[in-house]
Amino acid sequence: MTKLFVVGFPRDMDKTELLELFSLHGLVDLVTVITDKETGVSQGYGFIHMNDEAGADRAIAALNGAEIDDRKITVRIADAKPEPVKPLYQPQRPVVKGKRPRRGQDKRY
Repeated sequence: MTKLFVVGFPRDMDKTELLELFSLHGLVDLVTVITDKETGVSQGYGFIHMNDEAGADRAIAALNGAEIDDRKITVRIADAKPEPVKPLYQPQRPVVKGKRPRRGQDKRY
């Protein structure tokens, strides 16, 4: 599965219209339109999950730079989420041997 990033489409364009547009070039698994959290209005960009890489390549070739309602859209492969950076050294807690005090008892050692 290949994830495409699409930006610049008209804000009144819905998921169904994007699905129809991209389905001409390959099998679409999922369409996500990014909307404003408060108003629910489209932000004019989203993601298309294509079933295969060949269909995604055809969609990019056909639709990148195309105009829809006088708006130029950009279609490209979505960037992968970056892996979280792990520290090179992570100090470990010292191991204290012995019994731990029970709940409610004096916690002094």
